[in-house]
Amino acid sequence: MTRQLAIAQTSWTWAMEHEFYERGREKAQQGDLEGAIQEFEQALQINPEFADAYYKRGLARFDLGDCHGAIADYSQALQVNPEHLDSYLGRSLAQLAQGEAQASLEDAQQVIQIDGNHGAAYKLQGTAYRRLGKTKEAIASFKQAAKLYLDQKDKDNCQSCLESIKQIQSAQIQAASAAETQKYLTQVINKLQRGKHREALEDCQWLLQVAPNDARAYCYRGIIRSKLGNLRGAMEDLGRAMQLEPNDIQVRHYRGRVRIELGDYRGAIADFTQLLEVQPENSQFYVCRGQAYSKLGDYRQGIEDYSRGLTIQPNDPQIYYHRAAARADFQDYQGAADDYQQAANLYFEKQDWQKYNQALNQQKQQIAKAEAEIKKRSAKLNRKDIFINQERQIRFNARVDRELQQQLLRMVGGYWDVAARLIEIAKKKYPGMPENWYLQKVIDDLERDR
Repeated sequence: MTRQLAIAQTSWTWAMEHEFYERGREKAQQGDLEGAIQEFEQALQINPEFADAYYKRGLARFDLGDCHGAIADYSQALQVNPEHLDSYLGRSLAQLAQGEAQASLEDAQQVIQIDGNHGAAYKLQGTAYRRLGKTKEAIASFKQAAKLYLDQKDKDNCQSCLESIKQIQSAQIQAASAAETQKYLTQVINKLQRGKHREALEDCQWLLQVAPNDARAYCYRGIIRSKLGNLRGAMEDLGRAMQLEPNDIQVRHYRGRVRIELGDYRGAIADFTQLLEVQPENSQFYVCRGQAYSKLGDYRQGIEDYSRGLTIQPNDPQIYYHRAAARADFQDYQGAADDYQQAANLYFEKQDWQKYNQALNQQKQQIAKAEAEIKKRSAKLNRKDIFINQERQIRFNARVDRELQQQLLRMVGGYWDVAARLIEIAKKKYPGMPENWYLQKVIDDLERDR
């Protein structure tokens, strides 16, 4: 009687777990994945060794996007049944979705060891190899999968495997073509660096016939054309390169430089401003924008950009040289002389004697201009004693408004040498006024010009 009762209990348990299992399958087919998971959990509470229930719950979790939970269920099913092929395949797919190509490959290979004629396993193996960059092995796996699917008369999966092979081979051809293009571009760059501009231009012309949408080829042809004096042609090429690669820093850099040569200073400023948003610590972008501002006649902004460049590259003599030229144009002759001296010192350290002498000659010219300006101003003041008295009053009695000083300093980006130059200009135009009057005058002029 006891044995019959045990048999009956077992039969009832089996019936209950399979009833929950079948309900889960039905709900999964109807798209009620959450409900299906609950049914499979009921089945597993009755029988924790129910491998198919673990597998089905893993499928539902995977379809809900829970790859981690799916992998846990597939692994549990495999603990119960180490030859549960569907669980190996399910876990392989979930691992692939999580970017774990090596683990996915190992599960697919485990299926193939158990069943060497399993098309889906070969297909998964091919996908995993492809993700790992092993194209030769991937093609072999997809070929075997296609053959097995063909034998099974599974046209869709067979076609899918053949398409994967075609994609890999196409990518290999493109990679080989890209490698050849890069090799050819390297030759162009070498000729460009050696000053063989005509030969480099001919090479670019040929390369663009072979690869008409290669942004780098347009970029280098633009650079070569600019060096040959064909600035309009250079802009056309660099513009085309920008269309093909709108975020290419090198292309925008050279386009900005050509725009300066063409006199399109505002366009150059726009290019270098965008580049500085991407690379705010690139001193050369500040230098180029400073050149554009200076060419535009905005010497104050040009000096500010050169100064920013020097905060990044404080030992670059060329930046001092550029800032000196801008200061000279701004009639800050003493500031220009100081910068030319600093440039000369740095050229001396580099033993660049030609540029060292050039900087010293420029410094002498600026010192002469500064001295002439001082004499001119002094003579003008001597003719009007009232201005001398007012200057003395400013020097000894006036108290500078610190708030006005700070306001002006903020308006010129923190560069007091720029502020001092503006104040000096105001003093030349309106001599004898109180110090605070000059501060307010410069502030008002800056606000008006904005």
